[in-house]
Amino acid sequence: MKRIFISFLCFSFFLNYSVAQPECRCTQITQQQIDGLISNFDFTAIHQTIHKLRSGNDKTCQVMSYNIEVDYLMAKKNLTEALSAIQKQEKLIFSLSCKKELLIHTYLNYANYCRFSQDYEGLSNYAFKALKEAEALKDKQKELKAIALIVFLNTRQNQNEKNWDYVKRAEKIIQTLGADYTLATNYNWLAFEYEQEYSTKGRRGLMDSSVMYSAIALKAALKRNDHFEITRCFRVLESNAVSKGDFSAAVHYADSAIFHLKKIKIPMNPAALYVAKALDYADLKNYGEAQRWIDTSIYYSEKMEGKTPATAAVYGQAAQIFEKAGNLPRAIATMKVYNQMKDSVFTQERLKKINELEQKYNKEKNENTIKDLARKKQFYLFLAIAGLLGVAAISFFLRQQSLTYKKNILETEQRLNRARMNPHFFFNALTALQKFAVKENNPQAMANNLSRFSNIMRETLESTYKEYVTVEYEMEFIEEYLEVQSIRFPQAFIYSITTDGNLEVDELLIPSMIVQPFVENSIEHGFSGIDYQGNIRIGFVKKNQELMISIADNGKGFRTSAQENNAHISRASQILKDRIYLLNLKLKTRAGFHIDNDVSGKGVIVKINLPLLYKNQTQS
Repeated sequence: MKRIFISFLCFSFFLNYSVAQPECRCTQITQQQIDGLISNFDFTAIHQTIHKLRSGNDKTCQVMSYNIEVDYLMAKKNLTEALSAIQKQEKLIFSLSCKKELLIHTYLNYANYCRFSQDYEGLSNYAFKALKEAEALKDKQKELKAIALIVFLNTRQNQNEKNWDYVKRAEKIIQTLGADYTLATNYNWLAFEYEQEYSTKGRRGLMDSSVMYSAIALKAALKRNDHFEITRCFRVLESNAVSKGDFSAAVHYADSAIFHLKKIKIPMNPAALYVAKALDYADLKNYGEAQRWIDTSIYYSEKMEGKTPATAAVYGQAAQIFEKAGNLPRAIATMKVYNQMKDSVFTQERLKKINELEQKYNKEKNENTIKDLARKKQFYLFLAIAGLLGVAAISFFLRQQSLTYKKNILETEQRLNRARMNPHFFFNALTALQKFAVKENNPQAMANNLSRFSNIMRETLESTYKEYVTVEYEMEFIEEYLEVQSIRFPQAFIYSITTDGNLEVDELLIPSMIVQPFVENSIEHGFSGIDYQGNIRIGFVKKNQELMISIADNGKGFRTSAQENNAHISRASQILKDRIYLLNLKLKTRAGFHIDNDVSGKGVIVKINLPLLYKNQTQS
């Protein structure tokens, strides 16, 4: 069951980081000390620190004191005084010589204020201003905070599809920061976003990343005894347990999150945690408990949030739970409230204005590039006119050559589309799944296997429209394909997929479906009739500024195998040859491949060399 996950806790209050210029930095207090004050909600220490910073003559320290005050007031949801503090900070910054370097503090504070006051147009305006300034200052920590605000904005406006590029950008920044004091906060955020993406895409690698990042965050949070971050960790673990179908564990994690939430000194809204707990009980078919906890969630959401997107989402989930419980009057009533709230908080006019602000940011960012392209266009136009008479004599020849190239490309692409995957595989896989269902009687395992099979079918069909995919995507596809083949041929083979640790697998592109034909050949024909366990080894490494892919098995080999096996190897070779032909033709590269018996005497090894092609180099 897909769920609408609610961002249930206030964003981290750690918005303000010191800038790179020494003359604009407060030396009386570090950002780590500021974050410690806010995260521990030590109100006495907060007031003392603010007084100390403002009593001195260091104006930059006075600017930082307002950051502490704003975070403190917004944590208490005293938005009127928080706005007054931001305006005072802005006025102070404009009186200083380094105002350009310090204004980003105010942009982030305004953005956070708009987030709390549900002014999403204002949030969009200031978040993109902060992002632009962070890029200019080359301040990665502020850039990260601005990106997180934009992701929050998109989520609140039901535009999650715009988030993933921002998340991957933030992930690279987080990985460069190392084990600093923001580790728990940053990796918790990453874990949550990966879990959200998994709930949409269903790719197992996304959930694995979410679990990994959550473990890193939980370890750091427990070390600091940070109940705020510990709560967020257990919330992500609860979501991952649901994805695995372990609903009892999900209830346990939800209870752990609620337990630690109560230890936070400042009152926090537990509504989303109770929604999660209610949904977990619904999955366990315990509808009495499910209704009890969804009512608790509605109570806290109305009390602490009012009419917000989060409250609307609670009513939407409540309607589903009451319907499943057979409580139709409550289901109808809550659905009416949900529709009323949804119409009031998600208006097309508001989304239009927010999208216009994002487009304005992108337009300003690319302004110089557009001007350069315009100048080049004029230059090329001049050259075209000047050379028109010179090329007239050979234009017919070039046209004919171009048509020949296009014809070759179309014929090659048609062959590739016809040979995406052996259709017998789908029939045989379904037959194997049917036998598995009858024999094992394990619904969860069957559901997982069907999910893998449906993913393979979907990706195979979608590959017709994808010229290139990332190495990470190809690895996950091959792993799912091998898992389904393992059901067909239990214990018949093992496999390994390895990659160079320095390889940017999420950025590096390769032609789609380039590995699968040889893996299929190894399983279907290389291992046919052998009296030992097969072994498939797939590797991706960077060598001599090229990507080297190897696919090796310990099967019969193709020189000593039957004629049918040779025919299948020829089929796989033709697919690869067509792929590389198109790649070299379009990108003017020198990709190639080689197939031979393995030097060990058993099996075949395929070696493919491809150019290093990254996402920013192609529109595919």
